[in-house]
Amino acid sequence: MAPRKIAAIVVGFLVAMVIIAVVLVLVVFPPGIAISPASGASEINPQQQSLEISASHWGASIASVSVMEKKIAPDGSRDNGRIIEGHLQNGKFVAADGSNPLVTNAEYTVTVSGTVKKIGLAGISDKHLQETSTFTTLITPMPVVSKDGLVVRDGQDLQLKWNVPISSFNYQLDGVKSTSRLSDGGRMAVISLARFEQGKTYALTITAATSKTGVQMNKPVAATLSTPAALGVSFSPADSTTNASTDAHPTIVFSEPVSNPQMAGQLVSVNPKVAGSFTWSQPNQLAFVPAKGWDHFQDVTIMLKGGAQAFHGVSSGFVDGDKAATFTTAPAKSIDVNVSTETVTLLENGNPIESYQCASGAVGSPTPLGDFTIYAKIASVDMRGPGYFAPHVPWVMVFDGDYTMHGNYWATVFGVRSSHGCVGLPVATAHHIFNWVPLGTSIHIHE
Repeated sequence: MAPRKIAAIVVGFLVAMVIIAVVLVLVVFPPGIAISPASGASEINPQQQSLEISASHWGASIASVSVMEKKIAPDGSRDNGRIIEGHLQNGKFVAADGSNPLVTNAEYTVTVSGTVKKIGLAGISDKHLQETSTFTTLITPMPVVSKDGLVVRDGQDLQLKWNVPISSFNYQLDGVKSTSRLSDGGRMAVISLARFEQGKTYALTITAATSKTGVQMNKPVAATLSTPAALGVSFSPADSTTNASTDAHPTIVFSEPVSNPQMAGQLVSVNPKVAGSFTWSQPNQLAFVPAKGWDHFQDVTIMLKGGAQAFHGVSSGFVDGDKAATFTTAPAKSIDVNVSTETVTLLENGNPIESYQCASGAVGSPTPLGDFTIYAKIASVDMRGPGYFAPHVPWVMVFDGDYTMHGNYWATVFGVRSSHGCVGLPVATAHHIFNWVPLGTSIHIHE
């Protein structure tokens, strides 16, 4: 065989072997792009690990790298994120100044685009490839504290949530003694107050903490710890009211809706004890509805038990002690005297029921105007004054010293001003009104 032919055979064999070797490498060790830390990794320590990106094996190349950084808040939420400016340097992604861009308390999403060699029927060709890795760095232990502070309810401990499990923590709570412990695998710190007082605010400072991975809290955290304000109470009619309606429904008004309204029958009482029922007209208003109206001039007391076992508001505050209010009913009856029309009108609960002609004071001795109360009733009395004497005046109702409303037996005409200042009535009318009004009846005299 000619040397030239032998050389061609050898060259062809070598080329074939190279092709076979390349194919075997691509099949057995396919090219790819590697990212470290791998997707799903956590607790990556930026002090010890960098972001490494490489094209593995022959036939792979990197075209672009995108690194998205999202800061992680103590409650686990992420911010909107930012793209880190940087480049590859010796297989590591570095910031523009050549430093490691990874920081603690962050989530990174790394997207790498490139090409790899692909074997097909047509031979070896380039294939576009994109790899993604999402991982988080070390999380600094931090308590999850609302911007409104922390609230401790009656009968409960403060439960302070942490963003990562912790193995220990230290704190300072001013103004009240307390103890603490960890629960929920270190995710919750429980602080128990030695005593509970309503409407208090304390300064709480978390001074140190260590996560179960050994990471130290990097700075103290200050917060406020408060207890709900006491549940406020007011009464209607108010305490010491002296002119309440005989139809009054004594009502307790709370400063906020009550969370345990079903306890009304156990916590509220009314004196005198009369038939009736309690009703919640509003979530914060409890009324007692008597089966019938109160008596005239009756003292009514509504009493409320307070304390931690009594009513609670929706914010958990409770009435800080027993409360009570007493009101006195006024007569449902009243009298209106109009000296311009010379009429006396009887009213019940403000509604006129009867009206009569009268004779009020003449020009030289006018009847006093204003609001008065009938405080005395006399069946018969002698009346005298300058230039007159009237014996046995009947059905006298006294409202202002010598000024009265009475039967006027000597008069034959009513509807005109003709008296010495009293309100004169026909005897039969005076008798009727005398029997109709109780002492204490209000009388309004006006023009």
